[in-house]
Amino acid sequence: MKSLFVIALAFAATSAFAGSVNLPAALSQAQLNAIALGNLRAPGVQDVINWKVGDNANYQVSAGSFGKLGTMSQSVTKDEGTALWVKTDTKLAIQNDTGEMLLNKADGKVLKYIHNGKEEALPDDKIEIISQDYADVTVPAGTFKAIHITAKTEKVSKIEIWANPRDTVMSGMIKQTMNTQGIDIAVELTDFKRNP
Repeated sequence: MKSLFVIALAFAATSAFAGSVNLPAALSQAQLNAIALGNLRAPGVQDVINWKVGDNANYQVSAGSFGKLGTMSQSVTKDEGTALWVKTDTKLAIQNDTGEMLLNKADGKVLKYIHNGKEEALPDDKIEIISQDYADVTVPAGTFKAIHITAKTEKVSKIEIWANPRDTVMSGMIKQTMNTQGIDIAVELTDFKRNP
């Protein structure tokens, strides 16, 4: 189960979103994928990712006293056999960004990342997991039982994520918070669709 957690973290803090609110590049999708996949992968599972084209999750994005900043949407857009394309659209009052990741189904690694139409390399700031437990979390989409992980990087003092891929969709990210540059950023699930 550890494996999918990195994907959840990654989706929550895409490079596109990070640039929109001046977050450090340390929260790249690839790095956060590594945490999610390491924390949620079930023993004996061959492919970490078994998502389908059409799977979709929508989130609201807020920042401390600034309140709601906008929305983020993630969806599986194309299946290439051994890999899937996942698109993240972030629409904030100050900026819109699009990120597309090609994820290896077997291990969740990012094979390619395209940000606003241009291929980019992902930063390599190491993520350290501080704690892991189970907790209930309430977001606009409802109340869920979730794996709760607290982590940090050299550039971000605290990252928390609540995920449940069994009862939601894709990586299972339900809520993610991070504190950086003195601002608390929150991404909360508003609705989702699992393609049968």
